[in-house]
Amino acid sequence: MHSASIDQAFTVALQHHQAGQLAEAERRYRQILEQQPEHSDSLHLLGVIAMQTGNLEPALELIQQAVELRPDGSVYRSNLGQVLEHMGRVEDATRAYEAAIELDPDNPEARNNLGHVQEKQGQLLEAEGNYCKAIELSPEYAEPYTNLGNLLKDRGELEPAIACYRRAIELRPDLSLLHSNLLMTLHYHPGYSPADLAREHRLWADRHAAPLQSEHRPHDNDPTPERKLRVGYVSPDFREHPVARFMLPLFDEHDRRQVEVFAYYDLTRTDSVTELLRAHVDQWRDVAMLQDTQLADVIRDDRIDILVDLAAHSGRNRALVFARKPAPVQVTYLAYCSTTGMDAIDYRLTDRFLDPPGEDLNQYAETTVYLQDSYWCYSAPALPPDRLPSSERRPGGALTFGCLNNSAKVTTPTLALWIKLLQRVPEARLLLYARGELHRQRVRDVLRSAGMPESRVTFVDRQPFEDYLDTYREIDVGLDPIPFGGGTTTCDALWMGVPVVTLAGSTAVSRGGSSLLSHVGLPQLVTQSEDQYLDLAAGLIRDAEVLTAMRQKLRHQLESSPVMNAPAFVEGLEAAYRVMWRTWCASQ
Repeated sequence: MHSASIDQAFTVALQHHQAGQLAEAERRYRQILEQQPEHSDSLHLLGVIAMQTGNLEPALELIQQAVELRPDGSVYRSNLGQVLEHMGRVEDATRAYEAAIELDPDNPEARNNLGHVQEKQGQLLEAEGNYCKAIELSPEYAEPYTNLGNLLKDRGELEPAIACYRRAIELRPDLSLLHSNLLMTLHYHPGYSPADLAREHRLWADRHAAPLQSEHRPHDNDPTPERKLRVGYVSPDFREHPVARFMLPLFDEHDRRQVEVFAYYDLTRTDSVTELLRAHVDQWRDVAMLQDTQLADVIRDDRIDILVDLAAHSGRNRALVFARKPAPVQVTYLAYCSTTGMDAIDYRLTDRFLDPPGEDLNQYAETTVYLQDSYWCYSAPALPPDRLPSSERRPGGALTFGCLNNSAKVTTPTLALWIKLLQRVPEARLLLYARGELHRQRVRDVLRSAGMPESRVTFVDRQPFEDYLDTYREIDVGLDPIPFGGGTTTCDALWMGVPVVTLAGSTAVSRGGSSLLSHVGLPQLVTQSEDQYLDLAAGLIRDAEVLTAMRQKLRHQLESSPVMNAPAFVEGLEAAYRVMWRTWCASQ
């Protein structure tokens, strides 16, 4: 094959690749390499296809060969970094991205990718600089806008974050995950009503899910109403993560006479929690490198009866798998008690405090199913006996309000409310979780503008799990942020003997604290207005006798509540599944 013929063949192969026809592109790249084994572009793009299809070791080998042939290839090194990042080799990925930028300082993809690994490593200022540089170099490149949006959202700067997401969506309206970032963040913003949220989720579904209805196929699952069910759970969070904390008791308690449990784990990174979860399911599937169509086929081949989404529109969700309807019954649960916007998901789970009777359920695309009692199934932290902390009132020191939720939940209205509380209790301080100096400076600026010394607030960074729990020893009264309150953090606080004051809002997401505290027998900690919130928190922290008595009982109250009654929770969940299944069988 002559040089001109090879160039022409490569152009055709690249066209197939760009059209998503990976098998045909791969065949053509290999034909070129049969004629010219050192054709670096074909080696490189064969490696990219291997990465896209989850074959990381071959991807690494192919792209490394291309780099050896073309050591000056900036794009090669950037994609090498992506493979290394997928493999968990973050330091090697960082070096590859830096080498790509050294070769071509104007490479926006390498800038964006380097920012992503820097963010993972807590180098937030550097990450922000690279995202902004990528945008400057290529204003029509969508990914750095969404990554910058994530960075801004995580430090509570919601308005500019939402603007970044909307710009990314304009540039790449075909990328559902960019659009999902917007939907998740809207729940943090107090300016979006239930109707606003419903409308935004429907827009997402109309754009991304509705076109996939053509891929729906009849299900040939056995429509016997009372037979044993095959239930699949899909999540990227089967690891040290709040979702896993709630799923472990559920997996453990499933009645294997009634249910066979499948777990579809959508992340390459594993830890001890992953292995613990793996041991408590019947079938485990590692699916992180499968494309949506491939994963949908795997689920169909597994003949799943009820497929449960545990991510909704949070990070690394597989909403487009559910949009393809690979299982006859599909349910969303746990990530946030809202809507996916999709008709392809049949049901959403809730409880009577998240969605009080009489509330308008038309805001949800799914049919709402009320669990028999609690929405939550909390498992106590697994700690060695010598690390089990005391729930007694902490001795001495300044009175301390605290919140260990992520900074995205510490919205501007939340900070304004807490400033009023500090003004009302001038002898108290505020302890917050804040990852990075930029997060902290935002809080200090608010304090300063209110005429308060910065010493009124102290911070903790990301900590090992045991140290995170120990931090609750420094807190007298926990404060739930608004409008997106805590879930796992509220449970952890109660388990550590720290009462949490919450403000019930207008959405299910904003009533998470109300649900937890009511189930634990602490409805007196649920407030309905900002004035009530301030009165309760200020009065409680100053009443040493009441606070001490409450702290001593909190862990026992939590342990004896529906929130930690895993057998009863799973019994109710399985009853709900059975009703869903009977309904589908009747439709057949």
